[in-house]
Amino acid sequence: MRSPPVLDRLGKIVLRHPLTLALIVLPLALLLGSLAGYGFGRAGSAPPYRATRLQAVTADLGRIEGDYLLAAGDSHIERWPTRRLCGLPLVNAGLSGATAGAYADFLAGLPLPHPPRAVILTIGTNDANAKRFSNEDEAAMRFEASFAPLLGALQRTSRIVLVTGVPPIDTARAEGFSAEAAERIGSLAENTCKATSGCLVANPFTPGLPMVDGVHYRDYAAVYRRIGPALCAALEGEHAVTASSR
Repeated sequence: MRSPPVLDRLGKIVLRHPLTLALIVLPLALLLGSLAGYGFGRAGSAPPYRATRLQAVTADLGRIEGDYLLAAGDSHIERWPTRRLCGLPLVNAGLSGATAGAYADFLAGLPLPHPPRAVILTIGTNDANAKRFSNEDEAAMRFEASFAPLLGALQRTSRIVLVTGVPPIDTARAEGFSAEAAERIGSLAENTCKATSGCLVANPFTPGLPMVDGVHYRDYAAVYRRIGPALCAALEGEHAVTASSR
């Protein structure tokens, strides 16, 4: 079968001009190689941050044998470096970027070895990100709808849940966040906790603490140290009640 005239002419050109062949084949090879590398790169790319974080927290939980505390919430919690509080190990299960709803899903995947003595919860800053709502009323309603189930899940996990509220936001430095939404969300979190049996409020985020970007604090160890007295007293009281009932 005779080749089409176009292919015949192309073959003659290639034979007469070998350099032409290189100019045609080389770019084509580079293109195909790039596409193949892109495909392999996507197939072997790093897992999403949530999956990576879940693996890290799962590993920490796997090392727990006795009583422990669980720190739950968003980047405020994840940036908290303390690993022991009130004489107990503190497992940090913070997830940067999490909203109340997203953290509830993350919590459901945590393989807790046994119930923690207490849970410290900080959540709501990412619910105050303006890209998630059209106005502050909507932000508050969405948070309230997500926070109540999250709090309920944590209370089924531990007898003591301490809610910290939401840190204030410096909108001059934190573009895209609503200070009003953060304030309303923080009040909702605290009021929901106060109306729930066994929930404790201790807000360490007083105005004037040094921040790094209008959202996050410079020294989370110092900030969260402020909840120590309330949490330790609650643990001691719970221990006394448990001991007297034996």
